[in-house]
Amino acid sequence: MVVANLIEFLRMVLSYLMTFAVIAVVAGVGGVIGVKVWKPKTAVEKVKSE
Repeated sequence: MVVANLIEFLRMVLSYLMTFAVIAVVAGVGGVIGVKVWKPKTAVEKVKSE
């Protein structure tokens, strides 16, 4: 019985850790994309777009 409870506990902890890892990766990717989109254009890019 104790072993079954330990296995269930470890399964739940790993499940929460995996969920947290997915959230962290999605947030990181979103942050990188956001910075790239938000970054102001350089002078060369401004001349090309006009």
